[in-house]
Amino acid sequence: MRVDAELLSQALDRVQTAVFEPSLWLPTIEAIGRASGALGANIMEPAGRGAFGAALSTENLDGLLEGYVREDWGTRDFRAQLLPPLLRAGVVLEANYVSREQFDHHEYYKFMRKYGVGDSVLMNISSATDELYFVLQNSVAEDSPQPDDMPHFHAIRTRLQTALQLAQHIDASRVMGMAAAFETSNIGCIFFNRKGLVTLTNPKADALFTGDLRISRGEVRAFSAAETARFNRELKIAIQAPGQSIDALSAVRLSRPGKRPLIARFERFGTHLADVFSHSCAMALIEDPDEDVQLKPETLMALFDLTPAETRISLLVASGMSAVDIACRHGIGYETVRSHIRSIFRKTDTGRQSELSALFGRIRL
Repeated sequence: MRVDAELLSQALDRVQTAVFEPSLWLPTIEAIGRASGALGANIMEPAGRGAFGAALSTENLDGLLEGYVREDWGTRDFRAQLLPPLLRAGVVLEANYVSREQFDHHEYYKFMRKYGVGDSVLMNISSATDELYFVLQNSVAEDSPQPDDMPHFHAIRTRLQTALQLAQHIDASRVMGMAAAFETSNIGCIFFNRKGLVTLTNPKADALFTGDLRISRGEVRAFSAAETARFNRELKIAIQAPGQSIDALSAVRLSRPGKRPLIARFERFGTHLADVFSHSCAMALIEDPDEDVQLKPETLMALFDLTPAETRISLLVASGMSAVDIACRHGIGYETVRSHIRSIFRKTDTGRQSELSALFGRIRL
């Protein structure tokens, strides 16, 4: 395994572009692997005490990673012993820490050889909020990575670590903008990273999550253990199902003493390729059935081109009042009310009171 310095320089030049176009991360990682002379490359992350998972990998490692998960090597990865020197040095060559005897006879390396993988180069690309390791997997048929290529490996590590921090900062700004927009709409929202941990809440959500219904250590704690388990199960489905619409995901009830339960609905945004470098990848929108939604007249006027008079009458119709009631209580001629209602139905593309009520019920601005 020897690095091609010119190809590596070209591959690293693509990293900055991938920060702003997440779909380019996988081909960029593949280019870095090829330039390094590696069989493949992947990004690993801790999945619990002593366990690891693959966050992103090149396609030629798919078979290896499927076997890795199937045989549960994530909980007994021999390379876990390399973490202390990796955290100190930033980059380690596996061959410097594993004996020839271990390479030849340990069950872990026998497993790796089945997929043509020998030793590796490990790089710590962790940020302040994410623990991640970039791994160049060497072919078993190639010589071990050489110490004189260490400057190249450090260059890869520095570029990826900087990109990770920048990408997360950019994505955090986007998420904060979304949270502010939901706050303006009086909607509570909670954002989560790919591990299911809370990354951000808006003030509306903070006001709803009090007492026994709370967020503790990055996790939502419901009134009961059963509701907490249901919440986490649906959140996991949302995180693991890219492209799935919010309508396909179940709503979760969150009980509150003395009040009707809150309703949490999950939505995923982004793609798996971007998740490794993202601040958040899913959110829960929180509805409070006890809260009356106060539609702003200017919103209806802007959305449906209603006149001020039509706007006032549309709100009365949506609340359940009949044309007769509106005419009597507000001193408007009955035929005038009927004319306004016909215009309202036409402009809102509805045909009866229930449809108008349902439409207005979906507007939160």
